[in-house]
Amino acid sequence: MPETVPPLLTPLCVDFSTIFGRVVGALRQEIKKSQAEFSRDIKWDRGLLARIESGRNTAGVDNIYELGTQFRDANLIHRRADLFEIADRVAARARERGLRIWVGNLPKPDGEGPIEVLTLDRIVSRVVDDWLDEMRQPNQSIKE
Repeated sequence: MPETVPPLLTPLCVDFSTIFGRVVGALRQEIKKSQAEFSRDIKWDRGLLARIESGRNTAGVDNIYELGTQFRDANLIHRRADLFEIADRVAARARERGLRIWVGNLPKPDGEGPIEVLTLDRIVSRVVDDWLDEMRQPNQSIKE
């Protein structure tokens, strides 16, 4: 049976860089650090972190490695690749809500506007909370 999609969300879409950035921001907030504090810890310009968190910059391999190391050391993820796992879960939940996901600089499908940030942030928050609940479960022994 097809899933019912809320009509207000149907025409919206979001890019994967924004999803990834919002996940980074949510995890950073879990360790109770401002963008300035966190960027200082990883020796980045605060502006770079802000652009990644907002989706204006796509995180590169080096960025992802450094972010993953910080979040792993804070016991928020087991492996650096978990950042993608969380972002993928957000994308799946967004699709369930009728949102379309696009990657890179591909043009958006006709008639689709950008997703409302608060909608995406609610989805990210729920997925990150679920992830952290799983992390706290016993028998989670995956390590890098």
